[in-house]
Amino acid sequence: MSQGYCITTRRLRLRCRHPQWLLETQELFNRIELFYYNLLLKHEELWDENSQETLRGLEFLSLPGREKRIPQTPLPWEDVPPYFRRAAANAGIAAAKSHLSRGKSSYINKAEKLNTPTVFYKRMYRDFSAEEITLKVWTGNQWQWMRCRLYGKPFPEDAELMSPSVVFEQDFIMLHVPLKEATPDTSSVKLRMKEGRNICGLQFTNGDAFAVGCVFDKDGKELGTRFFRGGDEYRHHCRRLMEKIAVSQEALGATMEGHPNQKYWMHLKHLSDHYAHQVSREILCFCQENEVSVIAVPKYHEEFTRRVMIGSGNWGPLHLSTRIREYLRYKAWKAGMIVIEVHANGTGSVCALCGKPILEESKKAREYVCESGHHGNRYLNAARNLTEKCRLQFGKHVG
Repeated sequence: MSQGYCITTRRLRLRCRHPQWLLETQELFNRIELFYYNLLLKHEELWDENSQETLRGLEFLSLPGREKRIPQTPLPWEDVPPYFRRAAANAGIAAAKSHLSRGKSSYINKAEKLNTPTVFYKRMYRDFSAEEITLKVWTGNQWQWMRCRLYGKPFPEDAELMSPSVVFEQDFIMLHVPLKEATPDTSSVKLRMKEGRNICGLQFTNGDAFAVGCVFDKDGKELGTRFFRGGDEYRHHCRRLMEKIAVSQEALGATMEGHPNQKYWMHLKHLSDHYAHQVSREILCFCQENEVSVIAVPKYHEEFTRRVMIGSGNWGPLHLSTRIREYLRYKAWKAGMIVIEVHANGTGSVCALCGKPILEESKKAREYVCESGHHGNRYLNAARNLTEKCRLQFGKHVG
């Protein structure tokens, strides 16, 4: 069993005596970032180099060297800590290469201003824990160490803390901390299937159940099923918020300026995040209880997905399935599981118990009846078919 790692980001609330110093630091960081962004776009010979060689080339162009070598394009700021300058330069390199990757020349639609959060490399912070951190910041006149209080969940004991970044989020200042944690199993899908590990198939719905899960063992024996509910509750909360937004828009009319109803829209965003995290966590716990190693999610044609999403509504349970998949993928990887996509063609048209075609479906009752007289929940039937399809396809491939 091979081991690896995963990186997740922990968000902590940051408080300090001089928040304006963090703003000054952010402004200086973005100026240096923009300097290297423009410098890279002017030097085509560096475009195809890797990030390390690109940074080295930009430093040669902007910093004085040995024997008092004068750089071609000197950095306009003096006494900038090397690790701060490199963090800003790396951010500028990433922004420039992103611009170039879209097939644009160095001068077409290039950014006039950048707003990347300040990243603090080592030697730019000290005394770092879940309760506090001391940052080296620019006051506008000089570099100063500033102690900051942190509020949030404690860090896992076995996690490696990577370079944090300061992010301004409306009225709050947040510290985003990447955590590098060990992953117990990074085996490939082929190896997992060859060893006959358990599989969980999922089917997403637009009803009270966000998803339906079904677990099979290597022989196709069903080990457990579960409905992950809460869709009606989520839809109700979203509908109430949308009604408040509609009332507010009608009352304000054409006088709306700035960001009207922002608190309601943010409430909707946080509500969606909450339910997506909750459902993905419930799915993960169900899989851990049944010793699942592979999680299969349905894959549809792009046009079919687009039409279904439009029909389900922006604030329906099915529309949230995209975010649930996203959260489930990294949570499963962290727990040693792997999420794969399996084409869902035919999973809803045949009976999982006998393989005979389905004669009729009741979308309102969410029931089906097949030629042999079997009947049951059509979403559970689709989840069973998807799990069996995954088991057979990869079983043949491995064999």
